[in-house]
Amino acid sequence: MKKNTILIAAVSFLLVAGSCGLFAPGEDAYLKNYTKGHEHLLQNRPAEAIPYYRKALKQKEHFAPVYQELAICYQQIGEDDSAMVYYMGAIAHNPRNVDAYQSIGNIHFMKGEYDEALIWYERGSEVDDLYPRTYNNMATIWFFRNNLRMAKENYEKAITVDATYPRAYYGLGLVALEEKDIKEAESRFMDAFKVGEMPEAIYMLGQLYYDTGRKEHALVWFRKYLEKESTGQWAEKAKDMIFMLEQELPVDK
Repeated sequence: MKKNTILIAAVSFLLVAGSCGLFAPGEDAYLKNYTKGHEHLLQNRPAEAIPYYRKALKQKEHFAPVYQELAICYQQIGEDDSAMVYYMGAIAHNPRNVDAYQSIGNIHFMKGEYDEALIWYERGSEVDDLYPRTYNNMATIWFFRNNLRMAKENYEKAITVDATYPRAYYGLGLVALEEKDIKEAESRFMDAFKVGEMPEAIYMLGQLYYDTGRKEHALVWFRKYLEKESTGQWAEKAKDMIFMLEQELPVDK
């Protein structure tokens, strides 16, 4: 999560300050426990961070940063229910914490609880309408539900917020395919490649060119996909397509 990373980095100053003696002996025990927990989180040791964060909360219940970071820890170790409790605590202490809304939405999304996910994504968009991932995730839910109008509307909102957000272009490409608009699909997948070299878009360009009989182009893009993700989601399919195309096309490709 982008803003989780920003949050963790932003408070790393506390670690440096603590090591330089900012916290005098006996001063603010909750900050010492928070700092120890934060160190473990930065080292990707969330299970070890949790006890320190919980101690910090017992010592100072309204210390807002702990709720967000505890939620991240619980989510990383797969305890989603606890993660949601602490994300809600983060929202209670900072109602404009858009990342907490987004994260609760993501947990519901991964469980296939799309109605609940939409509620939290929509709340997040009300707090901060400049967060492209929120619109992209809402669009994806509408796409799964075959509501192409709502999917398209939200993918376009994501691009309006961030014109360099490749997943929204990719989503619009998928919508265009469903609408049988091959030219638009090609354009949107190409946009996703241009702004972020998105592997899924590269593969879909290969498949689109193959399906429309442009086999030389298909071969180029399937090869690009393997260069980008040699062990990716569609790597084996790309290899099979390359093998087949190399048999069909002239030797001098």
